[in-house]
Amino acid sequence: MENYKLRIKHPSGAEFEAEGPLDFIINEKRGFIEEISGPGRTTASRPAEPGQEPGLWQAITVTKAGLLQLRNKSPEIAPEEAFLALSAAYRLLEGRQETGAITLSRAIKASGYAPDRLDRLIARYIKEGLITASGSKRGRTYAITQRGMEKAWGAAMKLKKIADSEG
Repeated sequence: MENYKLRIKHPSGAEFEAEGPLDFIINEKRGFIEEISGPGRTTASRPAEPGQEPGLWQAITVTKAGLLQLRNKSPEIAPEEAFLALSAAYRLLEGRQETGAITLSRAIKASGYAPDRLDRLIARYIKEGLITASGSKRGRTYAITQRGMEKAWGAAMKLKKIADSEG
């Protein structure tokens, strides 16, 4: 008899993990799904934390030629904040914990910002713990932290206000 292992993380924050025979895992998974989707349940009815709802990020971004970019450029949003907003959007909409520097550089430029060097642009945010960086040169990747998500949410709200006024 083979043992299997299954892990699920629901957007509400609920997590499921089971290990054992296939029938056992299927039954436990059904119970988990029913519990989080049942009416009046606290886990399913709990609102997402600020900035975690995908609707906000879908409203301020658009995908063109496979590249996620901001819909609008705002004078209220500095290039560093645009970087945070794009990092958060890649994380929440595309499920990327880390995004490549080249991808983010192209995305920020396609969004209307023209920073010279991305690493210099966000060096302060790395020191403040809003962004983590790994790798070097062309293989460099960036990941937004929870504190970075909070700051990105502020920038996203400014951009959403612009998108709402135009729509």
